[in-house]
Amino acid sequence: MGTALDSFDVAGRSTIRSGDGAFFHLPPSAGSGRHLATDISDELLQRRQAGARPLPGRERIGLVAPEPVAAALLPVFREAGVDLAVDGDKEPCSVGLLLHLAATPAERNRFDALPGSRAAVLRFYGEGDLVFVDPLSFKPADPTGWQVLRRRLAASPAAAELSAWLDTPAAAANFAPQGIAMDLLTARLLTVITAWQRNSPSLAALRRTLWRLDTLTLAASEHPVLPFPEPASLGEGSRAPLR
Repeated sequence: MGTALDSFDVAGRSTIRSGDGAFFHLPPSAGSGRHLATDISDELLQRRQAGARPLPGRERIGLVAPEPVAAALLPVFREAGVDLAVDGDKEPCSVGLLLHLAATPAERNRFDALPGSRAAVLRFYGEGDLVFVDPLSFKPADPTGWQVLRRRLAASPAAAELSAWLDTPAAAANFAPQGIAMDLLTARLLTVITAWQRNSPSLAALRRTLWRLDTLTLAASEHPVLPFPEPASLGEGSRAPLR
């Protein structure tokens, strides 16, 4: 099935608009008719499909998430053409990017060591009615899970309260967005994944952007998060860094 085409004249020149918004002028020798339109439509579709293919080594995505979340994401990702490998709570082998649902605040640094050595990491999690998608961790210099939280605490007008709440059982409540909220979350995950797979120009910004969704109001917002050098270790007995 070819891509949709609109055919019209511009200053006496035969012109077509493809479904993705590109315009093309046809030479007078191109002719006209149904066969020409079909040929052009098929060629444009092939070009778009070629540009949508993942780069070598970025075809397969792993998912670490509880079964109900994995079951909800799997059919949507398959429909979008994303090869998703699910292996329960274990890291799937041979994936270029690991999608990780951090079920508790303590798990947000679980895969911080992967970027740059084995796989990129895209972390997401819930806090009450809020859902967060962390910046994509593609290289070791990208913000880690702990750095994202420390940046949030630094910017929060209630940092002490947020830090204390994250230590309560409520912060580890089941992650279960429903309906449109789940659709918006899935769309965000796919946006980041496809940008990484194709090395899109938007990738740089996605490596420095925290996405936040209020699942009740459906209000989404983006917040810049820059990495920072970790302080040198003070040796044995030193206090662990803030979560």
